[in-house]
Amino acid sequence: MTQIMKLRNVFILLLFASLSSNAQYLMGNSLYSTWTPITLSSDNINVPVNYNHNSVITIKGMYNAEPDAYVAIFSLSQEGEEENEANKLMNARIESIKAGLKAYNPKIELDIDIISFAPLYDQILEKKVFSKDSYVEKPVGFELKKNIIIEFKNSKDLNEIFSICAANQVYDYIRTDAVVSDMGKVKAQLRNSADSMVELQLKRYAKLQNIDLNDYYRTMSEGYTVVYPGEKYQNYTAFSCTSYFTKKFNLNNDANKKVTKHYMPIMNKEFDFVVNPVISIPTIQVLYQINLALVKKPEVRTVAAPQPQPKKEVFIITPSGELKQINL
Repeated sequence: MTQIMKLRNVFILLLFASLSSNAQYLMGNSLYSTWTPITLSSDNINVPVNYNHNSVITIKGMYNAEPDAYVAIFSLSQEGEEENEANKLMNARIESIKAGLKAYNPKIELDIDIISFAPLYDQILEKKVFSKDSYVEKPVGFELKKNIIIEFKNSKDLNEIFSICAANQVYDYIRTDAVVSDMGKVKAQLRNSADSMVELQLKRYAKLQNIDLNDYYRTMSEGYTVVYPGEKYQNYTAFSCTSYFTKKFNLNNDANKKVTKHYMPIMNKEFDFVVNPVISIPTIQVLYQINLALVKKPEVRTVAAPQPQPKKEVFIITPSGELKQINL
């Protein structure tokens, strides 16, 4: 058994050595649940170039924008024997959540989205004189469903929001949307940074190739891609269950493994510049690419002006030897 453990440890060390170049993508127990390196796309943004020329300058940039607002959605369901009872019980829970949020942070806003309000039925056995036993549906109550939509500014507020909702028997958490209020400002900063890099590349091209940029036309294409946090979560399965319970209850090592998700942002390996490169919380990642092609202007050929032809003059010599001009 000891020999097997030694061999396994050697194998793991070799695996770490072989994956050292990708160590930034393999962290913690995810190494055990993903035996192959996590493959990241090399073209998260790829704006096509609609022209054929070798002198094309391409600049890619990414902006990791921290959300300045969040919207969390929770689902509520309430049953009651009467419609008024279901509505009354539901409203009591919502008002209690509102009071808890107001006491914690008065700036947190809560809205209601009504989903459905439908009767509930049960089957009862009905005996008829001229037929066999049959079941019929009988209304037994009502079910009311609503969503509460909570808007807040700080991601840390979500912990307290969970506690307040759980205290009021609200456990169905649907999702949280991240919002950047001024996306135009983010895109403008990407453009400005990319423009500066393009100008530097143009000067470099002109110096290295010994060319005059005034002799070239410039053709440009550009594009954006926006990636939200909810699009970048990956599945994660725990490597193994607790060895104590495995031995005590004779469980297979594959039993009761925890399955969850983790945030895997777009890495900055393909970008020429990154604004806010250090990510501590899930961010909205805005990608930008600009292509600038240099096309040589055609040479201007000067055509010489036509030279005036000499005027022809015709003369004759008369029998007397006199020279006379003839007008043609």
